[in-house]
Amino acid sequence: MSPRLKRRDEQSTVGHRQKKRTPLALASGVTLAIGLIWLVLFSATRRRPGATSELSTKEPRITRPAPFGLASATSAPSGSANGPAAALESQLSDSEEAASYLNRGTELFQRGKFEEAATNYATAVKLTPGDETAHFDLALALARLGRPGEAQEQYLEALRLYPEYPEAHNNLGNLLAGQGQLTEAVEHLNTALKLSPDSASAHNNLGTALVRQGKLDEAALHFSEAVRLMPDYVEARCNLGNAWLAQGKKDEAMAEFQAALQLKPDFQPAQRGLAKARQK
Repeated sequence: MSPRLKRRDEQSTVGHRQKKRTPLALASGVTLAIGLIWLVLFSATRRRPGATSELSTKEPRITRPAPFGLASATSAPSGSANGPAAALESQLSDSEEAASYLNRGTELFQRGKFEEAATNYATAVKLTPGDETAHFDLALALARLGRPGEAQEQYLEALRLYPEYPEAHNNLGNLLAGQGQLTEAVEHLNTALKLSPDSASAHNNLGTALVRQGKLDEAALHFSEAVRLMPDYVEARCNLGNAWLAQGKKDEAMAEFQAALQLKPDFQPAQRGLAKARQK
């Protein structure tokens, strides 16, 4: 299982700028303050996200409700149906509902029910379209369903909302590599490493793309770094073994295949690699 990339701190995706408060809506301000206290307590009880699967396809995470900004206290008189209290209540409601769908989607995803997971994630996206995590999780489910084009759209939307999202760059790069778009894949994977240089997953994925470009020396460096960062990374060890074997370094290749098999004795790619190395 590959490591998680460090995720950014949650930031508001709605209402980045707040207007100045005026004495006009003191009652509304009190209502907003109570709402904010409720939000803090609600957020504190939410579960944090989960982990990633092998290579770059990170599994969806149990997420908090999408953050939101405050409506202006001067936007409408207190008690109005369109006032700040109503807006806050609506945002809280959407965030709660979206979080419920995200959590349910994650539970289904982890049970291998990707179609149902995608349905739940899509509903969360409709409720909170400004939440990059919802788009990211939907992309994961779509990729598992063999719908790479739709998955790519969701990764791109997640990156539009938050360009410095290393996990999205990592997974999108891996997706593009699988479609043969190696130049774009390498760009996204390099970006992932700039944002999270200690990601063994991104190093492994970049190495895989570089192998397909015929850049074995550079690929081996990234596979080696992935193994250094995560010594029990079976896939990276196997990839490194294959890179050494392609360069005629039989002993080094056998050592990596054997190390991979010590970690996972039934890992067939390592079994095949070791058998091939012994024949040379």
